[in-house]
Amino acid sequence: MSSVNVCFVHAPSIYDFRTRDLKEGPISDVVPSTPVFEMYPVGFISMLSYLTRNGYSARISNLAVLMLSSRKFDVEAYLKSIDADIFGIDLHWLPHVHGAFEISRLIRKIHPESRILFGGFSSTYFAEDIMESNPNVDFVMAGDFVEDQVMKLAEAVETGKPLDTIPNLLYREGSAIRKNPRSRDPEAVARVFIDYKTLVRNSIKYHDIKGHLPYYSWITNPVGMTIIQRGCQFNCGFCGGSNFAYRNNYYDISPVKRDPETIALELEGVQDTINSPVFLAGDINATGEKYYTALLQAIRGRGIDLPLLTEYFVPPPEEYFRVFSRAVPDFACEISPDSSDPGIRKETGRFYTNQELEKSIQYAAEYGSRKFDVYFSIGLPLQTKESVTRDADYLDSVMRKYSSEGMPVYGFISPLTPFLDPGSLFYEMPEKYGFSINAHKIMDYYNLLDRGKSWEDFLNYETKWMSRSDMVEATYQSGIRMVESGSRMGYIDSASGKRIVNNILNYMNGESYTPQSDKSKHLTYLVKEIDWSRKHGISAFSMMIFSYSLFERIRRTITCN
Repeated sequence: MSSVNVCFVHAPSIYDFRTRDLKEGPISDVVPSTPVFEMYPVGFISMLSYLTRNGYSARISNLAVLMLSSRKFDVEAYLKSIDADIFGIDLHWLPHVHGAFEISRLIRKIHPESRILFGGFSSTYFAEDIMESNPNVDFVMAGDFVEDQVMKLAEAVETGKPLDTIPNLLYREGSAIRKNPRSRDPEAVARVFIDYKTLVRNSIKYHDIKGHLPYYSWITNPVGMTIIQRGCQFNCGFCGGSNFAYRNNYYDISPVKRDPETIALELEGVQDTINSPVFLAGDINATGEKYYTALLQAIRGRGIDLPLLTEYFVPPPEEYFRVFSRAVPDFACEISPDSSDPGIRKETGRFYTNQELEKSIQYAAEYGSRKFDVYFSIGLPLQTKESVTRDADYLDSVMRKYSSEGMPVYGFISPLTPFLDPGSLFYEMPEKYGFSINAHKIMDYYNLLDRGKSWEDFLNYETKWMSRSDMVEATYQSGIRMVESGSRMGYIDSASGKRIVNNILNYMNGESYTPQSDKSKHLTYLVKEIDWSRKHGISAFSMMIFSYSLFERIRRTITCN
């Protein structure tokens, strides 16, 4: 049995997903993970590296990936093999509440002497509610930038030191729940370091490569990640990480920009280990010319030669692409205008025109972007089924007009599922924006996931303009349109496109359909466009990953046969 100070545990969204007859729907079609939401927050890696740098032992146990990989995987036997002072369960994204609560019960049964810690944005928002509703939870670490607080908690649990000096911590004292003040440490951001070298070493040290995987398909297509800032400049109404949500719930300042040299050092670590593409979370252009110039200089200074996937909240101008492409010749872009209707887009908090969007797509192509993803959403203020149809028409026209062999443009339409983010403007002021919220307490969300049989049952909201059934219908109708567009563009072969459309129609009509056996794709998309670059360099770890993925493919083939 391996013993550690802290074991970070990532639960599936719904604990018994392997045995329940669920229609999860397109709740994860635009993110790398599957409907099991098996991608753990990147903060796991930062906390892991901070603890190990300071002499504590820690590991990651991605139960969601392990459960997704095999129906025979025994969760209890696996957890029995781990001895930890603290089991840290993330409840960062609210869709994990069912899995997180069930895993906490299981750990309490197997390891009654260990302490159970919850953390993440949703844990912070519902902190007191979680402590009152789930007696298995000993601690909630609220807020952001909690690397040092988690280390101090590990020390307190190990040595018996008092808990009242640890900022951000909620804990039990007899029958009472105590809440310590929020941290005001301006140096907290400097402790964040997303160290893939530590992740790699740990996966080997504990003989648990799969348990450390960031998400299911990472084994065949690894992609690194870093974050240029915490919080945001903008106030998109549905976002739980917006300026409004972040300042009111997680940290006093928003955004908090990270040191460019630190980010470049993280990228160097990726290059030295997994040597894969990297997703840069956060709008680099929105940080301002002074910041992004310093970041690009740091990247060049360390000789970083990795493909970078960049996201934008506002369409960047030509000058940005000119400067960026000089430092990073291999890059791709994504943006979420959410709607083609300027009135709807404005109501969501995005203030730019379709002309500005298209001009930016043009600039990206001129300066060598490898691809450009455009994401629209369903479930917005003022939006109707008819406006979603117009969105599909608009995306089709953008794909046809701007796609080229050098830079394909991919369009996606996905519902805001399964929940509106707690802390967001839409969630906090639903009447103002035309929303009706049907869940408010943490157990309301647990019960939606526990009792629901389809993604329509999971939805915690509807709008004045669209009911939940309207959103479901609009999702699949627009999905059919996007598959047809993809077929015309050559992104999906004709036979596969017809098969996917028939599958969607059967699903909508309650007839038999063919779900993906490994849950890696939903009905509407043949592939997830994370495979934006095939540039995966050679390194010792990448060779090990290749060997492991080859073994997995052979194992699955034998199992299927």
